[in-house]
Amino acid sequence: MQTPDGEMHPAGGPQPGVASALGWLAADPWKRVILRWNAKSAALSAIFRGAIFLVASIKSHGAGRHSAVLAEAMIGALNAGFAGTFAQALRFATPTWLAELLLAGVFPVIFQLADFGVHTALGHQQFRAGMISSAVFTALSAAFNIYIMRRGTMLVGGEGQSFLEDLRSLPMLAVRFVASGFMRVLRLGQRTGLSES
Repeated sequence: MQTPDGEMHPAGGPQPGVASALGWLAADPWKRVILRWNAKSAALSAIFRGAIFLVASIKSHGAGRHSAVLAEAMIGALNAGFAGTFAQALRFATPTWLAELLLAGVFPVIFQLADFGVHTALGHQQFRAGMISSAVFTALSAAFNIYIMRRGTMLVGGEGQSFLEDLRSLPMLAVRFVASGFMRVLRLGQRTGLSES
């Protein structure tokens, strides 16, 4: 079922609660988390994260920069695959604010800590600009993933379409995502303005 703004909802029945969606994942983690690891999210993350980290760390020495970029792409892909799995499972969970807080707040912080730990363990210089860029990218991509997955894009398994079809729909979804962000800010500003008067 699709709403007028393109958001996909599960056919019939109530939307799952956050606890039940997480419980569903925990009931069979091999099948529902590991085997449903979102390779689509991982592939896009590796490409974008590696490029962002490379540009942000361009002033560092060559050998350290190359290994840091490779590590960033690999850990980013691993994390993004799991983040995609959780986003797919929680995209319709209620309360919406809690699902969004977990997906765009809590989980990205955990993934960033893992990212930092890998770079530290590998002895990379702490590329401050690269790590900050990576954190910003993680937060924005988490919010974007929620948005596009609610609209049937970048899903895996029986709910998904081909990766090529997903890629074709991403530019328009990106425009709509940015526009919806502006609209949220405007609505918040209007509500704030109304409450002050």
